[in-house]
Amino acid sequence: MPRRLFKKLSRQRHHLRTRWYMKPFEFVFGDAAFWSLNRRNVTRAVALGFFIGFMPPVLPHTVLALLAAIALRVNIPVTLTAIFITNPVTMVPLYYAAYWSGCFVLGIKPLTRLPQPKPDTWLPAFHGPFMEPFLLGCLIVGLAVAVAAYILLGASWHFTLVYKFYKRKRLRRQRKEASEQ
Repeated sequence: MPRRLFKKLSRQRHHLRTRWYMKPFEFVFGDAAFWSLNRRNVTRAVALGFFIGFMPPVLPHTVLALLAAIALRVNIPVTLTAIFITNPVTMVPLYYAAYWSGCFVLGIKPLTRLPQPKPDTWLPAFHGPFMEPFLLGCLIVGLAVAVAAYILLGASWHFTLVYKFYKRKRLRRQRKEASEQ
């Protein structure tokens, strides 16, 4: 986990808090819940960021993630970092997987090519047959990835702590045995 990066950002929040243009956002910089790096807060922030990252970009993801992080009181920098699971490189495969899973759940055949636009309508041609499975797929895949990320990150964080605990315990035992000899 890039803990050093987030600690550096956490230290900068005190500096940003003093700026005149940040006064309206002082409640965000003053509350430690938005910046803490404990396991519960970070795993929730990653899950939230992954879920928002899979949503179609109606609003910019950063604005939506910032508002959701404030509403749910999770770590803001981690949430904003996690939304970049969908970036220009990964967006097409992830959104296609969402569309395909939506088609699978609805029981319809995925489109192999875009339909021809009708001249008398202002809606795009793919609005009807494409949007419903796409939105449902984004919701399903976003929830699945968020839950999987929450479980995997929480478990790996827990097992890392357990490993470090037993490593320290073993080192103490070895030091004690070495001092007794």
